[in-house]
Amino acid sequence: MGSRREHILEELRTRLKVIRTAAGYATDAGETVFMGEAPELGPDDPPQAIAIVVEDETPDHVAENVHSLLPVTIAALAKANLEEPWMTAEAVLADIKRAVELADRTLGGAVRLRMERGITRTMQREAGSETVGIAIQYRCPIVEKWGDP
Repeated sequence: MGSRREHILEELRTRLKVIRTAAGYATDAGETVFMGEAPELGPDDPPQAIAIVVEDETPDHVAENVHSLLPVTIAALAKANLEEPWMTAEAVLADIKRAVELADRTLGGAVRLRMERGITRTMQREAGSETVGIAIQYRCPIVEKWGDP
């Protein structure tokens, strides 16, 4: 049995992996979903991908329950050498929103109340970088019993 955080991340990954043109999406970004970091796309990677990055959780202790907010950033990545890399990243971002927001906002009960959409930001591209990207944040409120993640 996994923790609530694990359930949240697994549910997000499951939703993102369905992103395929054959399933009605604009891209095939769901073929490559990275967990934990937004890497540079290399020569062996597909032209677009998705990365799930967990940010700092902010707890607020209440009696025997721990209420916290878990921000999860999902990055839409595209290779910079594409004809229109930013438009590819925008298409991946739209697919991410559809896939994540299509079903229930509790992520199968892992999230207390419902998750919310946070900021969307352009990822800074370092000189020589082969990857462009746009990141969207989802805020996931969770409640854990003390000692029972």
